[in-house]
Amino acid sequence: MQTFPTGSPDGPQLQTWRTTTAVRVFALALGAGIAISDGVVVETAPIVVVITLVAAVLALLEWRTRDLRTHWFVMGESVVVPTIVVATDSGAVLGACLAFPAIVAGVRHGLITTLNVTMVAGLASALTLAANPYGDADKRATSMVLWLMIGLGVGLLASWQSRSRRDLAARQAPYAAAHHLMARIYQLATSGHLGLDSASLATDLESAMRQATGAARTTVFVVTPDQSLRPLNGGDDVERLAREIGAGNAERTPGAAVVPLRGAQQVLGYCVLVGVPRWTEQLDELAREVADDFAVRLDTAVLFDHVRVLATSEERNRIAREMHDGVAQEIVGLGYLVDEIESTSDDPQTRELASVLRVEITRLVSEIRFSIFDLRHQVTDGGLSSSLADYAREVGHASGIRVHLSLAESGPPLPPRTATEVLRVAQEAIGNVRKHAKARNLWVSLDTDGAMLNLEIADDGVGNANPREHHWGIQTMRERAHGVGALLEIDARRDGGTVVSLRSPTPTTSKREATHEHHRATG
Repeated sequence: MQTFPTGSPDGPQLQTWRTTTAVRVFALALGAGIAISDGVVVETAPIVVVITLVAAVLALLEWRTRDLRTHWFVMGESVVVPTIVVATDSGAVLGACLAFPAIVAGVRHGLITTLNVTMVAGLASALTLAANPYGDADKRATSMVLWLMIGLGVGLLASWQSRSRRDLAARQAPYAAAHHLMARIYQLATSGHLGLDSASLATDLESAMRQATGAARTTVFVVTPDQSLRPLNGGDDVERLAREIGAGNAERTPGAAVVPLRGAQQVLGYCVLVGVPRWTEQLDELAREVADDFAVRLDTAVLFDHVRVLATSEERNRIAREMHDGVAQEIVGLGYLVDEIESTSDDPQTRELASVLRVEITRLVSEIRFSIFDLRHQVTDGGLSSSLADYAREVGHASGIRVHLSLAESGPPLPPRTATEVLRVAQEAIGNVRKHAKARNLWVSLDTDGAMLNLEIADDGVGNANPREHHWGIQTMRERAHGVGALLEIDARRDGGTVVSLRSPTPTTSKREATHEHHRATG
C-alpha cells in the first residue's frame, strides 16, 4: 500500500534554527578548547558561562519566533557578545564568539542583515575597546577585526546559500502545501474520520457553538461565489435567520447574534445564534475563537466537496467508457453469433433456443446502455430539477412508462455533493421502477429551497420493494441518504405500487414562492 509522508510545516524553520544553534555551540566549543590549550580555563570559565547563557536565551527566543522574520534578537546579540569579549580582554581565547552573530544573521536573515550585524558588532567592539584601553590595544584590535572579518565572510556565504534555499522553498511552497493537505486527507480517509463533509462539519460547529455560548440554536451560512448565502443546516426559517446577518446590532431579534467565519482573505460565512440569554464581550470573544477554529476546516470542506464531485464524475465517466468499449461490444458480438446460429441451423429446437438467447442478449445490451447513461448523467448547470427531469423523461421514453413531474427548486442551489447524491438516489429508485415494478405510471416530485429537501418517487406497479438477497440498490440509497444527512423511506403506495421518499430531517412546512414544472406524460 502506498503511504504518504506527513511532512512538517516547520521543516525549513526548524532546519535554520538547528544550523544557527550549531554555529553558537561550535564557537563556544572552539573558545573552550583554546582556553584548555592555553591553560586559562579558570580565568575564562565565568565569561564562557555568561556567553553560553546569552546564546541559550537567544536560541530559545529564535525557536519561539521561528515563523517570524524579526532581526532584533541577532542585533542584540551583536552588541552583547562583542562587548563581553572585548571588555574582559578575552579576544585571544573567545574571539570566535565575535564571529557567530554575523554567521547567524547570514543563515537566518540574509545579506543586508549580515552587513548590519557586522557593522554593529564592530562599532560595539570599538566603543568597548576605547572605554577600556588597557594592555596591547593594537593586538586586541587586530584580533577583534580578524574574527569580525571571518564572521562577515562566512555570514555572506551563508546568506547566499540560505537565499538559494529560500528561493527554492518559495518555488516549492505551493506543491509542499498541496502535498501536506493531500497527506492529511489521506490519513483522515484511511482512519475513517475524514471530517471534510460540509454538512457534518456544520453540525459539529453548531454543537461547539451552543456549548460555548449557551445558544438554543445555531445556523451556519456559507458565502457562495456569487456572494449569496447558502445554509448548511437549519429549519424552515433560514430566510429570517439570513436577514439577521445584514441587520445591525440594534435591529436584530432579541437573543440573536451573528459571528463571522473569517478566512485568510475574506469572510467565508456566518454563524447565526438564537436564544442567547445575554451577549457579552467575553461571550463574543469566545464565540469568535470557536468560529476561527472551524473556519479553515469549513473552507477546506466546501472546496473538498467540489473536488470530490469532480473526481467522482471523472471516475464514473471512465467506468462508462470501459463498459461501452469492453463488455457492451463483446455482448453485441455474441448477439451476431447467435443470429448466425439461428439462420444456419436446421434444428427447430436449436433455432428456438437461439431466438430466446437473442432476446436475452438484447435485454442485457439495453441494461448496459441504461447503466452507461446512469454513469454519465450528471447534475448540470440547470440545477438538480433540470437534470432529474431529463433523466426521468429519457427512462420514460425508452421503457414506455408514463412520467409525471412536479419540480420546485428555489433559493440557492444545493451543495454539489448533496445534489449529486440526491440525483443518484432518484436514478436508483427510477431504475427499480423500470426493471421490476411493471408500472404504467411514474411520479417524480422534488421540492427544495436550498436548505430543505423533499424528493418522492412513486409508481403504480406491483409493489413489494423489499431488499432482495445479493441486491444492494436499497442499501446504497440508504447510504447515500445518510451521507447527506437525509432520511430515506420506502412505503407501499395507497393505490398500489411503491413510494420512495428522501427528506431532510426536519421537513419544511412553510409555503414557498417557487415555479412548479408540471409535465404531461412522455410515454
